[in-house]
Amino acid sequence: MSLPRTTERTYEREESTRGRRDTSKAAQVAQPTLRTPTIQILPPPAIYDAAVKMGAEKAQMPWWKTFYLGVIAGFYLSFGGCLAYTIGGQVPGIKAADPGLQKLLYGAFGLPFGLALIVICGGELYTGNAAFLPCAVYEGKATWLQLLKNWFFSFFGNLAGSLFIVWIVDETLLFQSGMPAGVANAIMVAKSKTSASFGTTVVRGLLCNWLVTLGIWQATAAQDIIGKIFGVYFPVLAFVAIGFDHVIANMFLVPFGMKIGAPVSVGTYIVKSMIPVFIGNTIAAMFFVAMSYGFMYGSLAPRCSALIWGASHHLPGLNKNGKEDANDSIHSKAGSIPEGQAMDFRNDSAVASKV
Repeated sequence: MSLPRTTERTYEREESTRGRRDTSKAAQVAQPTLRTPTIQILPPPAIYDAAVKMGAEKAQMPWWKTFYLGVIAGFYLSFGGCLAYTIGGQVPGIKAADPGLQKLLYGAFGLPFGLALIVICGGELYTGNAAFLPCAVYEGKATWLQLLKNWFFSFFGNLAGSLFIVWIVDETLLFQSGMPAGVANAIMVAKSKTSASFGTTVVRGLLCNWLVTLGIWQATAAQDIIGKIFGVYFPVLAFVAIGFDHVIANMFLVPFGMKIGAPVSVGTYIVKSMIPVFIGNTIAAMFFVAMSYGFMYGSLAPRCSALIWGASHHLPGLNKNGKEDANDSIHSKAGSIPEGQAMDFRNDSAVASKV
């Protein structure tokens, strides 16, 4: 049975109109654009600039804020030390059969986690500030007095936070009641870290914070959370597995061993561990990292040139005014990434992208 003619026409007209509306709507739909995932990282000169900026901000921080953030950093790194004792210190069978594997476990689970918490959540860690503050001083963004103020309050804040975690973990009785291997390991660590000569401990501290500061340097370069975690992870794993000494990590590791039975006095800990490791850590951060990059990417090279050779001579890569010569330097400014921006590796090209 066919529809009446008038109805047919109306139906066809409605279908035609509906079709036109659909076509109009389809034309207005924005086509999705596919974007290649990016890996963003600051180039070496920009890392140094970021370190200078961070050092300047830390220099302006009030003492009470530096101290309390130092306490927080002590908490976080001590959590990592507690985890290291719980996992790496609980495998005496693996240690006897394969010492290298036990050291890998000790380094992989513990202190990298603690430093990642500090870098991502925030905290004033003395051994990182030992690099950031000198960078700001080298570039005239902070004074030596501000540097000493920051170092003093961050160091003793770290100590207070670490000792608090020593006390509160001991109160849990977890190690004493169910981790005999962990207790034995903590006692052994406290004894071993206070038994080497002064000079040997200084060198161990130097090598340790060289790695730790480079880890923080890499985390500064990374512009996402995964990059920051990986930036700190492997250098910290390396120093723990090798057996170097970190003055702030030792603020938990040694006193906790003392608390649960290590025959180490407070004086022995301070003289044979804290002071020499402090010296080594400071030398590494201030000279091996901060000064090295300050010479390469900051104002130290022009100033040293003027000091040593005078105004009439200059280092290769510097003009007579002590400024970097773009035609002579292997680190030409051409194509460099502006401060506050990151390198984008899509299509193997370096393009600036706001972070």
